[in-house]
Amino acid sequence: MNDEIKMDSITQEMFAVLHGQETPLLTRWTYRADDPYAVMMSISRPSGRWIDWLMARDLLVAGMLAPAGIGDVRVSPFRGEEFDVLEVKIGDDEGFACLEFDRELMEHFLAATFELVELGDESNVIDIAAEIEKITNSCSW
Repeated sequence: MNDEIKMDSITQEMFAVLHGQETPLLTRWTYRADDPYAVMMSISRPSGRWIDWLMARDLLVAGMLAPAGIGDVRVSPFRGEEFDVLEVKIGDDEGFACLEFDRELMEHFLAATFELVELGDESNVIDIAAEIEKITNSCSW
């Protein structure tokens, strides 16, 4: 494993191409063992502010093989003559943005997440009692 990988989280930066644009966007992908079902994709804006999109790790895995997702996040593989990418479409009722990521870099990121928490072992990592307590304590009646 890479020395930059912490025992409880993984962060990988990669460029994405916004469909139809020439200038790539910097993105940051983060996976945390304490939230084992989720992956955070953060997109850097020219202002320096980051926009965060939370998605299921399972969705990302499924989208590596075939189109997956409904709603705000959709993922699908796309292979052309000169490139092999993963398309991630994000948006809402007002419109979608289609980001293209190098498939090999995404495979590397997912492999690193599997080293932290194997696919299918997510429920073994979560302390259900502690999660229920957090939810219960956050409700003010």
